Amino acid sequence: MTKPQTIGGYGTAVTEACERVLVTLLRGLGPWKDSVFLVGGLAPRYLVTARPPKVPAHAGTGDVDIVVDVGILTNTDAYSTLEENLKAMKFERAESDKGAKQSWGWQTEIDGGARMILEFLADSPELGGGKVQELPTEGNVTAINIPHASMVFDLHERIEITADLLNGGGRATETIRYADIVSFTCLKAFAYDQRHERKDAHDLVYCIEHHDGGLEAVHKAFHQALEGKHADVIHEAIARLTARFRDPNADESYLRDGPVAVARFEDDDADVEIDEELRNARLLRQRRAADVMAAFLGPWLN
Repeated sequence: MTKPQTIGGYGTAVTEACERVLVTLLRGLGPWKDSVFLVGGLAPRYLVTARPPKVPAHAGTGDVDIVVDVGILTNTDAYSTLEENLKAMKFERAESDKGAKQSWGWQTEIDGGARMILEFLADSPELGGGKVQELPTEGNVTAINIPHASMVFDLHERIEITADLLNGGGRATETIRYADIVSFTCLKAFAYDQRHERKDAHDLVYCIEHHDGGLEAVHKAFHQALEGKHADVIHEAIARLTARFRDPNADESYLRDGPVAVARFEDDDADVEIDEELRNARLLRQRRAADVMAAFLGPWLN
């Protein structure tokens, strides 16, 4: 399940296939579809509705990451429906980098031979420790525990999406519940802080930089959410973003690992040591990424 490390490893066709997978999954879940929430790399497709040339292209994704209510995995009827859907979509259990089968990650081959991943996430605080770990459920399908993932149940938006169902099932329209800018940013902040994947840094900066309504809308959403029950989690996410994107010497924030990850992801990790133009372009993007995050973090910086 190794993911591409630069923007060149992603493509529009795979992203569109991910959308088809999500619509197909929801189409077959019946009354339980209301308990499925999209997070991860497909969410920017809906958080930023502008498209090139108005805004730069987002990398897209090869994954569909969904947070499910733990009840789906313990309700016999819901569980059976979920497992039957995966089989009907010709998914098989994905493998870790070490070759171990995973019951929370599923994969299928799409047109052109590319593989896309469907991952089930859940938030089970009773496991303790705040660790990312597989839930101890029985059966072939489970979810991986992602601390704080359940915040998306309260902080999400909805959009109707029409797509061609997999395996020639015709065209269908489904309502997708996806992480809003607050829960998306927080969960991505935790993800980047923990696993340091460049794609996470790209997703973070892209959505803040190009979010519908601009930075004013982003700040409004955060201030409203900070008045609710997820305030502590949001403050923790802001602290982690500050550590990754802001330097004690503000003028050198572009040297932090966050802005560097964004630039290296977006320039396909170009060999800047032998090309001054590429080196300058990377530094410019690092500075821009640092400035975007500084403007976002401004209300909470000391």
